[in-house]
Amino acid sequence: MMLAALTLASLGILAQASDLCPPSCHCFDNLTTVACQDKGLSQIPRLPAGTFKLFISNNQIEEIPERGLKELQVLDLTQNQLSIFLSLNPVWPSMTKLSRLLLRDNGLTSLHPGQFLNCPALVFLDLSKNRIKHLTMGFLHGLLNLKILFLSHNQIEMLQEEVLDEAFNLTELHLNFNSLRQIESGVFRSSAKLEKLVLSNNRIIRVMEAAFRGAVGLKYLDLSCNQMDAVPSEQLRDVNKLKSLNLAQNHVVTLPADCFSSLTELECLILTSNNLTTLSERSLSGLKNLKELELSQNFLSSLPSNVFEDLVKLTFLDLYRNQLTELPSDIFRNLSNLSDLQLNSNQISTLPLEVFNTLHKLQDLMLSHNHILELHPALFTNLVSLQILQLAHNALKHLPEDLFHKLQALKELRLHDNHIRSLHPSAFNGLTRVARVSISNNHLSSLHPDQFKDLSRLKELKLDRNQIVKLPLNLFTPLGKLVTLDLGHNNLSELSLYSFKGLSDLKNLRLSFNPLHSIHYNTFQDLCNLRKLLLQNNSLQSLPLGLFQPLPKLIELNLDENKLVHLNPGVFQGLKYLEELSLKSNQLRYLESKTLEPLRRLELIHLSDNLWDCTCKDIFHLCNWVSVHREKLRDKPSCYFTSSSKSASSKSSSWTESPPPPQLALFLLDYCAAAAARCSPSLPLELLSVLTPSLIAVAHSHL
Repeated sequence: MMLAALTLASLGILAQASDLCPPSCHCFDNLTTVACQDKGLSQIPRLPAGTFKLFISNNQIEEIPERGLKELQVLDLTQNQLSIFLSLNPVWPSMTKLSRLLLRDNGLTSLHPGQFLNCPALVFLDLSKNRIKHLTMGFLHGLLNLKILFLSHNQIEMLQEEVLDEAFNLTELHLNFNSLRQIESGVFRSSAKLEKLVLSNNRIIRVMEAAFRGAVGLKYLDLSCNQMDAVPSEQLRDVNKLKSLNLAQNHVVTLPADCFSSLTELECLILTSNNLTTLSERSLSGLKNLKELELSQNFLSSLPSNVFEDLVKLTFLDLYRNQLTELPSDIFRNLSNLSDLQLNSNQISTLPLEVFNTLHKLQDLMLSHNHILELHPALFTNLVSLQILQLAHNALKHLPEDLFHKLQALKELRLHDNHIRSLHPSAFNGLTRVARVSISNNHLSSLHPDQFKDLSRLKELKLDRNQIVKLPLNLFTPLGKLVTLDLGHNNLSELSLYSFKGLSDLKNLRLSFNPLHSIHYNTFQDLCNLRKLLLQNNSLQSLPLGLFQPLPKLIELNLDENKLVHLNPGVFQGLKYLEELSLKSNQLRYLESKTLEPLRRLELIHLSDNLWDCTCKDIFHLCNWVSVHREKLRDKPSCYFTSSSKSASSKSSSWTESPPPPQLALFLLDYCAAAAARCSPSLPLELLSVLTPSLIAVAHSHL
């Protein structure tokens, strides 16, 4: 009785073990899903009864057991070592319920006929990223339910005529990144249900006659990144249900008349990065359902006026980076549905008055990086739906007064990198929806007080790299929603009390690279939400007390490359959230006690290239601070010993005087460490100067 009881108990334990999650794996959904990725496993562990999904990628598994996996529906064996196992086992173990099998990156070199015969329910098979050179006839035998097959990233050199014959239900075939040189006739003769065929990134030179015959349901064909020098027009007649055709990055030189005329259902045609130099009047004829046409990065210098005549449903036209010098005035006359037109990076110098007249639905117009000298006042009159207008990097010197007045839907206007010298006071009138305006890198020297009065929704305004001398009173007051304002690289020498009045939402203000010599203490009074203030490379000699008090949310403050010789100890009062402070390349000799104390959240500070005076007793306030917060110091400031020994014990000389020339430079941290080592904490600061010679000697030993 005792033995029987023990035996039954043992059987109970074994039964429970099969219901446990395998060690080092994770189980989900009541033990139906097991995940063992990247665990260094050399074999598949025993699975709980009822496991449907096993994810065991990135391991070292070399074989598949004959038993224990029959209930699996999903098996992911990506990145294991099954090459030898498949070469020695002509047929995969029986898994009659398996619908998804992933064997990506297993070093496979070949497949047997009927390799997956015991997996009749297979719908998805991933054999990508292996080393397969040859597809064996019949390797898909028995896979009548297969719909998606990945063979990408292999070394396949040829597709034999009958290799896909038994995959009648295949809908997707991925053969990209192989070594195919041509597509043989009859390969897809049994692929009536094939909808997506990816052949990109091969070495295809030719597509044989009848290559696509049989693939009558094909909708997506990708032949990009190959070596074809002509469009396979005749072969495309066998796949007249195509919706998308990608021929980008080939060597196509010309598009013969009617070369796509059989593709009456085509919606997307991509011809980017070929060698196209000309198009004929009928190159695109018959494409009445085309919605997207990409002709960018070719060598087109001109376009026939009727080339887009049949493209009545076109919404996107990309002519970026060609060599167009002009456009026929009626070239877009039938493109009333166009919403996005890319003409940037060409050589266009003039635009006909009527060229955009029919584009009532146009939302994005890209004209940047051309040679446009002037624009007719009525050029954009009919673009009532336009939201983005890019005119940057042209040669514009003048903008007509009412050029933009009809663009009521405009949200973004790019005018940077032109030669604009002035703006009419009403240039932006009526643009109440504009959120971004860039006029950077022009030749503006002044702005009218009402220049931006209608831009109530503006969030970003870039006026940097101009020659602006003065900001009119209340210039920015109407811009209550402005978030970013860039005035860097101008000729501003002063800011008024009302320069930034009303900008309560402003978060980023750049005033760097100007000749500012002073700032009124109330200049920033309305900027309660400012996060970043850039004042580097100006001529500021001092900062008034209270200047930063209205900026409680400031996070970054840059004062590099100014002429600051002294900081009032209360100058940073109120900056309780400041994280970054840069004071590099000024003329500071010391910081008074508690100058940096308000900056409780400071994370990094830059202090180098100043004239920190080792002989000044107040340098020890800075020493104390950097000693406590040395992890926040992001550079290596030096302090200097001057020839005047009196200055070491006296603070009588005014900080406004020019400091004496430095004679000996020491790293500030080394000097502070030496001072701390030599001096008792209770030693009066007045006596520290007496120890200067010995401090020099100690500091020298640290250099």
